[in-house]
Amino acid sequence: MKRMAAFLIFLLAGAMVPVGLASAGEEKPVATFHIAAGQPQNFQIGDTEIYWDGVFQYSSYDGWSAEFHVVFLDGTGVNHSVLATPKGDVDAEGRFIWILTDYNLTDTPQEKQLGLLESWNELVVKFIDPLSGKVVIDDEFNGKTYTLHVGDKIDITGGIPNTNISEKVVLELKNIETGLFGSKVDLILHHYTITTAEVELYPYQASQNATKEEQNQTNTPPKTSPLNLSTPTAMIIVGEHAAGADVAAGAKVAIAVQKWIDIIKEKGPEFAVPGLGHLGGLIAKAVTTPIQNLNADAMLDTEVKNPDAIAPVVYTVGGPVANEYTKAILEKNADRLPVKFVKEGNQWYIEDNHGNKWGKGYGLILIIPAAEDPLDLQMRLSEGKIKMADVVVAGTDRWGTYAACDLLQGEFMKPILGEKPRPELEYFIEVQGRMLLLFGQNPLEAFDVNLDPTNPFKFQVLAIIVDKDGKIVKVISG
Repeated sequence: MKRMAAFLIFLLAGAMVPVGLASAGEEKPVATFHIAAGQPQNFQIGDTEIYWDGVFQYSSYDGWSAEFHVVFLDGTGVNHSVLATPKGDVDAEGRFIWILTDYNLTDTPQEKQLGLLESWNELVVKFIDPLSGKVVIDDEFNGKTYTLHVGDKIDITGGIPNTNISEKVVLELKNIETGLFGSKVDLILHHYTITTAEVELYPYQASQNATKEEQNQTNTPPKTSPLNLSTPTAMIIVGEHAAGADVAAGAKVAIAVQKWIDIIKEKGPEFAVPGLGHLGGLIAKAVTTPIQNLNADAMLDTEVKNPDAIAPVVYTVGGPVANEYTKAILEKNADRLPVKFVKEGNQWYIEDNHGNKWGKGYGLILIIPAAEDPLDLQMRLSEGKIKMADVVVAGTDRWGTYAACDLLQGEFMKPILGEKPRPELEYFIEVQGRMLLLFGQNPLEAFDVNLDPTNPFKFQVLAIIVDKDGKIVKVISG
């Protein structure tokens, strides 16, 4: 039996629609243009007007890209963004494949010698073994740990402060030196940027003439989705034997989401999701017809039979003792999570990968993407697996769970009230808008748009730990 309904519009991943280029590679580009860092440009190709802001982007997930704002002048008035990448991406109208090629990289290195427990850019040397050439470094900026041997280079983009999206940051262990006063390590931070590149446009329809066998070889997902108007935007799961506080905690979020849906229906997505710029127009286009049918639902943990087919976002309330679905999700993803629940005596704790613990009265908001990258996510959709992510809201006790839901409810409502949410929770706020795009005529538009060119969306496991008063005490990315 079901306990509550009406709840959440939350998550999807963002960025691009990668496609196979076996056929495109045999075609000649319909246009080629040269771009340079720091030099914004306008282009026009037939009825397509294109603007580039002069900024190359890099992420550890998607690699190098250049974002273009595109307007079609054939009467549709469609305005959207597309990323040109080395693999090639398709614009929202399915007209062109955008390929970034012949790019030139420059490296601006920084070098530093550190001893044991010394830090640099929030990188802390925790262990040095000069015999094996091994070093362990904690990245306190994003909560990760790196193990390197002399000569190793690892991509740590986003892992140190004061870097931006135009840089690829690589950490290199150059050497280990041992003297009378102990060992020291020579570290190099390589800051790679693109100076110039070429962008080639190929007709997308031409690439679709590839044989079925070629398409399978390129692992290209179809531009279709199993979502329909009866698919809940989200599902909230509560344990069948959950305490009253867990049920009440879930209801707080459910109420906030229902208000969000009601305002969208009444005043339109531009009002409900302020500050989205060009994405607001895409959402308006995508949900004009089905918006009245957006819905949410609820179920008990014992009713879950096929987790991948429940809803795009599965929101599970309560810890592993109170909610069997929470327990199963935490166990399944144990190797990729930055936190876990542990029990010592009669007390439960939230423990991170560095051994830090939070006991009575602490709560956790944990988002676990169902896929590693946009292509994987789209392939799941093509296979009928509609779940985009699990969001665990739990605590070391019922009061921790309640505090986490209380915080999430307050931040979730801020965009509706025209307020800016806390930076730690902007990840959740952004994906609300992308969720709406899933229910339009072209659901994969959710992958095409980049909400903020200065802060590209990432697939990431994210853990937010709160105290009993709902204050954030730690944010850890996986």
